[in-house]
Amino acid sequence: MGTTRIKVIDLSSTEKEIKTSRKHAEKLTGAAKLKEPARNASHSDAGGGKKPKKEVSKGPKGTKTAKDEEEKTIITESTEIAQTTESKVPSQPSTPSEPSKPALPSEPSQPSKSSKPSLHHKGHKYLAAKAKIEKGKQYEAKEAIALLTQTSITKFDPTVELHLTVADKNVKGAVSLPHPPNVKTKEKHFLVFAEKKQEVAGVKVIWGDEKTITEIESSQLKPGRDFDAVVSTPKFMPKITKIAKILGPAGLMPNPKNKTVTDDISAALKTKDKGFVFRTEAQAPVIHTKLGKLSAQSEELEENLKALILAIGPQKIKKATLSSTMGPGIRLDIASFSVK
Repeated sequence: MGTTRIKVIDLSSTEKEIKTSRKHAEKLTGAAKLKEPARNASHSDAGGGKKPKKEVSKGPKGTKTAKDEEEKTIITESTEIAQTTESKVPSQPSTPSEPSKPALPSEPSQPSKSSKPSLHHKGHKYLAAKAKIEKGKQYEAKEAIALLTQTSITKFDPTVELHLTVADKNVKGAVSLPHPPNVKTKEKHFLVFAEKKQEVAGVKVIWGDEKTITEIESSQLKPGRDFDAVVSTPKFMPKITKIAKILGPAGLMPNPKNKTVTDDISAALKTKDKGFVFRTEAQAPVIHTKLGKLSAQSEELEENLKALILAIGPQKIKKATLSSTMGPGIRLDIASFSVK
């Protein structure tokens, strides 16, 4: 807010008026007493002593002199102006040197996040498809898959997606689906530490030695980028312990339980189909997976769905939603899945 200015009239000064703030008013009235003798002295020096010094008559005791009248007038006017200003201006402190600023218009209140409408999936096709799903209803597997074809909104062949909310963040495993979906898998690169190189067909192998260990320590070779699995002979394991801090967090440290510490390197490098792997997200108890294409037969999708839910365990699943690519979700009735 701006600074309030008041006017103080100094009758003993040659200046007609002085503009100052309220808290300096009393200082200026006192300064007026010191200015008068100084001005008289300077005028007398400049005029060579010709100009007579102003004298103030001293009246008898109990009478008011001219100087007393001037001081009383200044103090009275300053007090009246200050009282008038104080009644109009709020009592908040302000810096005298700051210029007055106009009041800014009040900004409109922003709506809360909960009341803000979502702009996700507001197309007319999506809304029309969502209207076909009964709100709050949980569908059985066969009925939900049949409803997917009616709620698909894409021009291409969409993927059937399954989204699960489970009770534990460490749910993982593998299952052999009756009709495995065509999922592109990355070709594995094996890093093998052995005393002698062996001939292995159909597998990409990087043969490691002590120099390879140094390259891993200096990040010239990185797990997950340059190799996807590590196999070692028992005699080479003491040397690999130097890079255990690098291979361990990546889950690539050779272990006899995983059959990655063995003298039979060719048998360890044979890739085995572990089946369809599922696991929760890193930071949440949620599983996102695929069952196949919507163009597949309904019976095949239903069998894959039941096999996956039974492998995870219906008692571990809190919520299950089935959907196609870009389509609305359909809630599943987990209690309807039972072992036959």
